[in-house]
Amino acid sequence: MDQGWAAVTAGGVGLISAVGGAVVGGMAAVRGARIGAETNAAAVLAQSRLQMEGARDQWVRQERQKAYLQVMDCYSLFNRECVQYRDQLKDGRPLGEGTVESYTSTFIALIGACSHLALLGPDSVHAVGGAVRAKAERFVATVKFWNEDLTEALNEDPQCDLGALTSDWWDVLAEDGALMKQAYQAFLITGQRELLRAP
Repeated sequence: MDQGWAAVTAGGVGLISAVGGAVVGGMAAVRGARIGAETNAAAVLAQSRLQMEGARDQWVRQERQKAYLQVMDCYSLFNRECVQYRDQLKDGRPLGEGTVESYTSTFIALIGACSHLALLGPDSVHAVGGAVRAKAERFVATVKFWNEDLTEALNEDPQCDLGALTSDWWDVLAEDGALMKQAYQAFLITGQRELLRAP
């Protein structure tokens, strides 16, 4: 019997050890699984964050490109009208009211496109867009003043010699045009640099 009890006792101890080992092993497995799941969740979250930031950066770059192209399109149309109306004034032909309204409308479109740069930035592009806007405004003001002077001179004497008047305004407008062109070139360079910059 002593051997029987010894066997039963040994079996009981073995059973308790097996159960205890299974419990400890099970707890370790659960803890390991939880740590693995937390690590995996953190990795997935970090990857999702990187993807969202990448998608946002790509969206911003695309929207900036659209805004820069809008400025370019508006400036192209505006500049074409500037040359046309400058030459018309040089020829001694005042701009009619409808022409001035159309010119103002084209100018306002350029102003709006340049103003949109403030939304998307960066500050460097917004600054050069502001310079384009300011120089274009100055050019338009000069065209309007020249047109008023020309109209007034022709109303007083349709046969008057417009040489001196044309020469004075031509010089002012040439300087305004050069400054506007420089501002636009600075916008192009800055915008291109921004779009090609690595994210």
